[in-house]
Amino acid sequence: MLHNFVHGLLEFFTQFGYWGVMFGLMIIIIPSEIVLAFAGYLVFNGDITFLEAFIFGMIGGVIAQIFVYWIARYGGRPFLDKFGKYFLIKKHHVELSEDWFNRYGKGVVFTARFVPIIHHAISIPAGLTRMKLSTFTLYTTLGLIPWTILFIYLGKTLGGQWENINEKAGPYLMQLILAAVALTLLYFLFIWLRRRKKANSIQGYIGEKNTAIKLKDLGSNYRVLHGKSVRSRGAAEDIDHVVVGPNGIFHIETKNWHGAIRFTEAGIERSQPEHHDDPNAQLERQAFIIKELLRANKLEADVTGILNFADPHCALEGGSSSFTTVKVDQLGTAILNYKSSKSLNSDEIRAIIKILDEHSKPSNR
Repeated sequence: MLHNFVHGLLEFFTQFGYWGVMFGLMIIIIPSEIVLAFAGYLVFNGDITFLEAFIFGMIGGVIAQIFVYWIARYGGRPFLDKFGKYFLIKKHHVELSEDWFNRYGKGVVFTARFVPIIHHAISIPAGLTRMKLSTFTLYTTLGLIPWTILFIYLGKTLGGQWENINEKAGPYLMQLILAAVALTLLYFLFIWLRRRKKANSIQGYIGEKNTAIKLKDLGSNYRVLHGKSVRSRGAAEDIDHVVVGPNGIFHIETKNWHGAIRFTEAGIERSQPEHHDDPNAQLERQAFIIKELLRANKLEADVTGILNFADPHCALEGGSSSFTTVKVDQLGTAILNYKSSKSLNSDEIRAIIKILDEHSKPSNR
């Protein structure tokens, strides 16, 4: 009886041409693959073109999914439990789609369009969680493109046998499912990398903020520049912080490394080597540029590099002969207790700060 009803509707829509394809897809009780296969049959007969079938198939498919999204968003789970069966929305399909959505995030709205079982139902958790409509529409549109093209093509290929679409589509659907799994894994990897980058960025921001707070406690005898790219004659180097005080100049490189950090003659060993930058080379380049500016302006001062670890929970073992290594809570003490070979008066401190400021611009870090 249902088969005859669906067949009758499709025959009725024939008179509307490509508009009929759109209307057929908007009636969500008819599986989209059946309507698209019928659209392929119309292409086979020459009633419409493939492009027309595709465009209006996409429009109808997206509108149908937005309708399901609205049902879930404004009707909620109680409405779906009570009336979902009238829209061919089965409870176990909803539960499966919710599991996918919760596990893989919003991007699954795109990848799940390739999976027949939850192709239709994935719009439900998107609506229940009030996913942004513009994002939902974009992902849905992108996901429906291969689905629409495939079933129109198969319907055109089958011609008068278009009603056998389920048998013909089997091998193709398996390929789509594998593609969906691969895309889901890629999406999951992308999300993981983005979250890790964001976490590192937040950690870096907090580390720089903590360092800046510590440097404020040095007192009025010390002047501080934050986040500068300092340039001498032919070289430039980003420096996190430059401190100028009575006991010299301190250029500070802040690292947000965590875990155990051990200094040896061969270099720095880390228990969690997430980055491969070389602080030795960085601090040496910074010192060279500062000393060159001092020589050019006939000034003298001790120039001391400090490798500052912003994570207070990291464990430092040993130290470097080239620069001072401290954790953030020891930074102020290390600067104040440094014994310089030449003291600077207030005029010299102001002059050095002016030179460094004039030969620098905000860092791009």
